[in-house]
Formats: sequence, structure tokens, C-alpha cells
Amino acid sequence: MKVSFLRSAVLAAALGLGALGQATAATYTSIDGQSSKIGFGYSQMNVKMDGSFAELKAPTFSFDPANPEAAQVTLEVVLASVDAGYDEATEELAKDEWLALGAHPLATFTSTKVEALGDNRFQVTGNLTIKGITQPVTAPFTFKEDDKGGVFEGAFSFKRSDFNVGEGQWKDTSIVADDIQITFSVVGQP
Repeated sequence: MKVSFLRSAVLAAALGLGALGQATAATYTSIDGQSSKIGFGYSQMNVKMDGSFAELKAPTFSFDPANPEAAQVTLEVVLASVDAGYDEATEELAKDEWLALGAHPLATFTSTKVEALGDNRFQVTGNLTIKGITQPVTAPFTFKEDDKGGVFEGAFSFKRSDFNVGEGQWKDTSIVADDIQITFSVVGQP
């Protein structure tokens, strides 16, 4: 009788711990701004160029892998942290014709919908705001958990002209192409 009771108690404890482990599965509620990366690609005079932003913040961030459709995110990119690949281009981007850093120090993305696509693939739709202009964008991404936290990686593109990035003589897309490719690797923390 004692052996049977002991087995039942051990089984109950193991099941209870298993349920506890599931109940405490990581919900990501912030980002590691140091480990997260935002990059961009563009073409200048038909030469591919790459740049990045060094500072990323997330005033709103909530992602539960068990319920991705409930995710909410607002990301802020500090535009003054731009590196366009060489000093002259980086300095040019600060000007009003380009990013207008004095009037618009942040680019923001606010999600409106997250969809699970299967195999750790997802798609986020939301509103991207640059220079006070808001446009909808959709970005596919993957999600994996590792020793850093939850890693969200993806890419999307947009037309710089949709956000008045490159005004005046720079509206002409023959020197700097209209297409901008964004890549991201955001590290979420529980």
C-alpha cells in the first residue's frame, strides 16, 4: 500500500511540476536594445549600400509564443543613431530633405496584427511612421528561443518616397533608388 501511495504521490508531483513549467513559459515583455539590430539596404548610383541604426527601444512589447495573435509591439528607432555606410551619407541623412532629425527624431512601428504561419514563422502587420507620415507595412519573421532570449528575425521593404525621405532634388530616384530594404533581429526578454 505504501509503495502504491508513494508512486501516486511522485506521479502527481511530476505532473504538477510539468503543468507549472507550462504555466511559466516565457512571455516576452521587453527587448534587449544592445543585442537587437535594425539594418537597411539601398542602392546609390546602382551600387548596393548597407546601413544600420544603433539605438532601438520598445515602449510596448508583448509576445507569448503560445498565443502569438495577442502580441503587441511598438518599436522606436532613434534616427540620430544612423550609420549609412560612410560619413558623408550619414551626415546627409540628418538634413530636412532626408530624415529631418530635428523635427522627427524617431521612426516608429506599431503592430495591428500578428499571424502564425507555422514552423516558427509569423507575419506582423502594423503602421510605420517616418517624418510624421504613417503607412501600413507587413513583415514576415521567424521566432526562436536561445540563450539570449526570444529572437525575432525578418525583413520587409518600402518606398522612401512614401515617407518623403529624399525631397527636392533627391525625389529623383535615379541616383538613390526608391526601394529601401529593412532587416531586423530583435531580442526579446521575459
